[in-house]
Amino acid sequence: MHLVSSLRALDWAPKLVLRVTVGFMFLSGAVGKLADLGAFAATFGESGIPLPGVTAPVVAVLELLGGLALVLGLGTRLFALVLAVIMLGALVTTIAPPLLSKYPDPWHFLSNLFYAPEWLLLGLLAWWACTGSGRYGLDQLRA
Repeated sequence: MHLVSSLRALDWAPKLVLRVTVGFMFLSGAVGKLADLGAFAATFGESGIPLPGVTAPVVAVLELLGGLALVLGLGTRLFALVLAVIMLGALVTTIAPPLLSKYPDPWHFLSNLFYAPEWLLLGLLAWWACTGSGRYGLDQLRA
């Protein structure tokens, strides 16, 4: 019982580490996308995303701001929701189509889809959209 109580008292730690880690993933990824915006827009065009010259920079800036927001725990619910929509878009436009071509049967398609990092990120972002930043985030200062 003592171990469970001790672990429960530390439940804030993995939440904080995950939030900062995922935030940094988006932040650093966005910096790379903004550094070579032409290549990023080209991948949007190849995936059939409309207006890649507009949507790619918007997505890159939202990922930059969203990543920073997650790191700081500021506006966590809003930015988690925005980033979740971006991850859903990535799954639908760039991840799922090649998997569906390679694995037409539902079992293998879903098995491989659930291994995509975007799927895990979508789940984490949905969780933060519902629960907020946790104990150690700037959102708590505003509450």
